[in-house]
Amino acid sequence: MPPLDTIQKGRENKPPRLLIYGQEGVGKAQPLDARVLTPAGFVPMGEIQVGSEIIGSDGKPHKVLGIYPQGEKEVFRVTFRDGCSTECCDDHLWFTQTRGERDRKYPGSVRTLRTIRNSIRYGTHFNHAVPRVAPVEFKRNEPLPLKPWLLGIYLAEGCAGSCITNPEKDIQEKIIASIPEGDKGTVHSDDVKITKAVNGPNIPSRFRAALRELDLEGKISDNKFIPDQYLYASVADRLNLLQGLCDGDGYVVKPGSVEICTASPQMAKDIIFLIRSLGGSAVCTVRPGKYRKDGEVHIVKDSHRIYGVFTNGIVPVASRKHTEKWGAPEWMIRNTIRKVESVGKKECQCIIIDALDSLYITDDFIVTHNSTFGASAPNPIFIQTEDGLGEIDCAKFPLATSFSDVQTALVALRDEPHDFQTVVIDSADWLERLIWDQVCAEFGVRNIEKADGGYGRGYTHALTHWRKVVSLLDDLRNQHGMLAIVIAHSKVERFEDPENAAYDRYTPRLHKHAASLLTEWVDAVLFATRRFRIQKENAGFSGERGIATPIGADGGERILRTVGSPACIAKNRFNLPAEIPLSWAAFMDAYQKAAEGGGRDV
Repeated sequence: MPPLDTIQKGRENKPPRLLIYGQEGVGKAQPLDARVLTPAGFVPMGEIQVGSEIIGSDGKPHKVLGIYPQGEKEVFRVTFRDGCSTECCDDHLWFTQTRGERDRKYPGSVRTLRTIRNSIRYGTHFNHAVPRVAPVEFKRNEPLPLKPWLLGIYLAEGCAGSCITNPEKDIQEKIIASIPEGDKGTVHSDDVKITKAVNGPNIPSRFRAALRELDLEGKISDNKFIPDQYLYASVADRLNLLQGLCDGDGYVVKPGSVEICTASPQMAKDIIFLIRSLGGSAVCTVRPGKYRKDGEVHIVKDSHRIYGVFTNGIVPVASRKHTEKWGAPEWMIRNTIRKVESVGKKECQCIIIDALDSLYITDDFIVTHNSTFGASAPNPIFIQTEDGLGEIDCAKFPLATSFSDVQTALVALRDEPHDFQTVVIDSADWLERLIWDQVCAEFGVRNIEKADGGYGRGYTHALTHWRKVVSLLDDLRNQHGMLAIVIAHSKVERFEDPENAAYDRYTPRLHKHAASLLTEWVDAVLFATRRFRIQKENAGFSGERGIATPIGADGGERILRTVGSPACIAKNRFNLPAEIPLSWAAFMDAYQKAAEGGGRDV
């Protein structure tokens, strides 16, 4: 056939290829007075800055990559089974497991608080449970005057002096072995007396001196507390402290659970903090301090009973009588959401951290949570390179940990029969890390900057793998009629305009070579953001400053920008409006109207 006879006329009728990137955390806001856990303890959300470290669900510190003010939004208080609570807006994301997901052995999904509010119960049961934090790794590293276990047993059983009461022989032996060097322990029936080893001047024993240093000397049952340096000590030290408390004034209720009693309200709060910081569940009940005898009511101190459950391998007991009863929990106490109630409007902000699952820790060690645009597309299948974003309620491949995993998933979609209509890569910037790892492995280096002798050659080799991805996505489009959606995070990049002064703009968080390849390949680059207006405000001394004010309710309407501007990179080949609401339905409506109006065919 002569070449000219192969010429085709008309519009291409194939599914679109979309690159969607945006401001991380858009809509997922907490008020500025909500507490966020850092390696040094809880701080207000409003004090968090880019570069700050906060604790993720793995218990480890993660850097804050971005902060996004959301303006004034309606805020809700979320209360859980164990009494802990926090505040967030209606669009805030939570990773929860519903009763239905638990029955079907599904791990759970990411949901907005709005969705949770509307499905808070499943029949007579509370429906949504959140995960527990892993044991938290603090970074205070303050000196500990006493061994943690010894302090724990003293706080549980010790009097105002230097005597610890416990009848268990193994515990008495451990007390004597744990006392500071230079002191001695003497057993008198059920008591272990700690004194100086050598008589001398009027200097207290090292044990008494340590109690004085910790401001615990003379404290009795109703005013004891756990010093901060122990609450924020290492995981091992906090566990030893808890074991001392349990060995002294606790008992194993059933396998996996322990109960500790104290007359001190502050001590009860500290024990709850300790248990939760180690990944356990803690519930406190207060029994009135009174009893009736011989027809008379006797008033005593209230009893605070803390019930703790551990399902993460933590064993909070060490004594022989307790460890014999300990074992795997017979059932799990799930931290279910019990109540959601509006508390009015507050200034809010979003944050994003460099954690794989996008989860961080807020008030009371609550685990809380990028975009679910692709989940609303026709019958989607996710190829997840980023954990958390992929944990949404739809079909997905297992988390990809190598470029080979991504390639295998795409080949399977190309070569095997299925009914999926959309493939979503979530996200491109995490896929880029896998590609870089692949290049480094090929050249036997640890940094892509050093691949093939350096000088940026590694990024050129990375393009080879990016082209493999693009080629496979085109195969899915051409052979199966599948829609392709690539999701990416955003970054602010300095743009050197040859005709004007340089300015900052949002771009996909990718190396410039990969960004150029993808933005050229796709049919539309869509920037997810909120609508703002700039208002002038008096800054004093006749000066003015611009304030970004959200347009619309709840911190501003979420939108997709479809046309590029000095503020962001965007494009489309469909003649779409410059702005459309951030939803799949709105995109398809604009897409259809553009086709009917003479734009590209659907």
